Amino acid sequence: MKIFSSFAFAAFLFVSCNNNPKEEKPAPVSVIFDTDIGNDIDDVLALQMLFDYEKKQKVKLLGITISKSYPRVIDYIDGYCRLHGHADIPLGYAYNGVNPEPRRYVPATLDTTIDGKKLLFPQRSIADSLPEGYKLIRQLLAKAPDQSVVLVVVGPETNIARLLESGADEHSQLNGIDLVKQKVKLVSVMGGVYTNEFNFPEWNIVQDLEASKVLFAQCPVPVVASGFEIGDKFRYPAKSIGNDFEGGHANPLVMSYITYDSMPYERQTWDLTSVLYAVEPEKAWFDLSPKGMITIEADGKSSFAEGKGEQQYLIYKNNQQPVLNRLVELVTGKSTENKDQH
Repeated sequence: MKIFSSFAFAAFLFVSCNNNPKEEKPAPVSVIFDTDIGNDIDDVLALQMLFDYEKKQKVKLLGITISKSYPRVIDYIDGYCRLHGHADIPLGYAYNGVNPEPRRYVPATLDTTIDGKKLLFPQRSIADSLPEGYKLIRQLLAKAPDQSVVLVVVGPETNIARLLESGADEHSQLNGIDLVKQKVKLVSVMGGVYTNEFNFPEWNIVQDLEASKVLFAQCPVPVVASGFEIGDKFRYPAKSIGNDFEGGHANPLVMSYITYDSMPYERQTWDLTSVLYAVEPEKAWFDLSPKGMITIEADGKSSFAEGKGEQQYLIYKNNQQPVLNRLVELVTGKSTENKDQH
């Protein structure tokens, strides 16, 4: 009887262990990426991060909206996405928006040939009548489950302000504020200054000042801002640009980076930090301020008032190397030597 009981108990344990459900893998984060690629180079690194997250099934990139109104940015992003297997990703554009100047790396990367071969092969351009950025966001949100989408906003807030101020259309009977409230769970935005280290209005904020005011005053869902002081702490290593990407100068990311400024330079990772928080908030790479409201003043400076509101900003945790390692790992798709410890 004792032997039988032991056998029965062992069998029970075997069945119980095999009946336990497997631990479910978290669902990918649904992201709409609003970017001003063409102004600063960190946007390209941030987009590359999102591609790496997608490969790891941590992100589902729903679409990309462009807040820089230089038409060839469409060609650049389309070609860059095609290079990484995203030929059909929806694109939207801020017509009559800000920053129409070409700057350097977008035309240089599009026009460069190496050994008679171009670096990018876009098939979409301004001639293809892309939807307005805010209209594309409305379309994507209308199709998404409730409270499922993260908006990652790393340029002027033109498209997001137009979204919030939009009315009902063919995609949804909800106005912009109600649509965002129903479908968006977080806005992760690169914008503002939230410490005493710097005393100036942040660049993204002042490019479309009225749009910035609309975002922070009217957004009905939680907003987490990565201020200038955060990305300034983490400088992308020039040696990674030189060593970690196949093709060297024939790689569009490398060509864009070396064209943006004189090498070797280590650019701040402002936009990358907003992507990192949006996808990995549970890793606590940064501390968070108390909840409250961010206000954009008439001169473009940002102020924060604790209390009523669902807005916060990121706080540096004196963990420069672990965060930088993680950013490089995500941009390159390669493990770093010194693993972060969490």
